[in-house]
Amino acid sequence: MAVTQGSLRIVKTFPYRGDPLKEFSNRYYFDGSPPGSSDDWHSLMDAVVTLEKAIYPATVTITQALGYEPGSDVAAASKAYTTAGTHVESGAVVVPGDCAVVLRMATTKRSSKNHPVYVFSYFHSAEIIPAGGSDAVAPGQKTAVENYGNSWLNGIAVSGLRSFQRTTPDGHATTGRFCEPWVGHRDFPG
Repeated sequence: MAVTQGSLRIVKTFPYRGDPLKEFSNRYYFDGSPPGSSDDWHSLMDAVVTLEKAIYPATVTITQALGYEPGSDVAAASKAYTTAGTHVESGAVVVPGDCAVVLRMATTKRSSKNHPVYVFSYFHSAEIIPAGGSDAVAPGQKTAVENYGNSWLNGIAVSGLRSFQRTTPDGHATTGRFCEPWVGHRDFPG
């Protein structure tokens, strides 16, 4: 599959198995042309960071954003952050670091068997309400992830630029979003 879309990677850290700064990230491909200047990239990064921080408790810090031209793994723009998560939910507790809230977004792309193709995002520092069942994502955090998915689905408006909608790496638009109601799992690379 040829990568035809620009993308943005948001890098975060959180405490994990004795490492106070375990890093994880999500990469988002988007429609249209990438921003044309560093200032425009930074405006897009700021908009996405502002939306994404609402998903995380204060133990997660957004540390960096990287912008990529189509087909490149060399950042065309970057910006450092020290933005802590702002999600607060009464009675919620953070589950182990391998656990994550999973956002699945359907796309217009179809597999060779004519099944829909999805793009996924994993948000570590998942929270549960112990009294409500140990596997269910805390309702407030689930709502925050759903709102974030809606932002990408409907387009993240960046002042002075345009609206950015999420796609597959090869440009198929997202058509829907679903936040898994149960805490999921994602291993960290070696």
